[in-house]
Amino acid sequence: MSLIPPSPPLPRTFSQVLEDLGHGENPTLTLDEVVEAFGDRGIGALILVLSLLALVPWPPGGKAVFAAPIILLSVELAVQRNEVWLPRWLLKASLSRLAYRKATERLIRPIRFVENLTRPRLTLFTGPISEVFIGVLCVLLAVMMALPIPFGDMLPGLALVFFALGVMQKDGVAVLLGGLGTLISAGYLVLIWATVAEIAQHIAAWFGRLF
Repeated sequence: MSLIPPSPPLPRTFSQVLEDLGHGENPTLTLDEVVEAFGDRGIGALILVLSLLALVPWPPGGKAVFAAPIILLSVELAVQRNEVWLPRWLLKASLSRLAYRKATERLIRPIRFVENLTRPRLTLFTGPISEVFIGVLCVLLAVMMALPIPFGDMLPGLALVFFALGVMQKDGVAVLLGGLGTLISAGYLVLIWATVAEIAQHIAAWFGRLF
């Protein structure tokens, strides 16, 4: 009588890994632990995690902490690196596991909803050449996200989330949404810059009339 070998367990979904990272013996969660948890899912998963965390309100300067590793990961995506590499000092970066758990609790449900919507499609936008352009755009988005602009971090953060989902799930629709988010983010940045420049001109003209 032949025995049928048991089927291998299904890999954990992204949301399951994200949730599991909130539970551990160590009170702090390091970036090295996040890298190890996602394993061969690599760059796309890490960009997604960091982008999601960046969407949560943080003290001033907090966005830049997430922007730095996103930039490095995006460069690796652009140069078609297969394995994640981050400098040792960055892998030691950590945050309170309790703060992480509180930040991700509100994100798990929408992430699961999006997971069910994404699937491999329009693979023309998820191939190696497309990943080069995605990586370059993600670098620009991470820089925009770190700029001290009112509400200027939300739009780039969402665009990064869509790009990361597209890379992970091979979903060209998500990539197109990321491209749209990039255009909107760039437009908002130009609008803010033009507004600031106009205000500066009015202030300079006012001082000119005084003297």
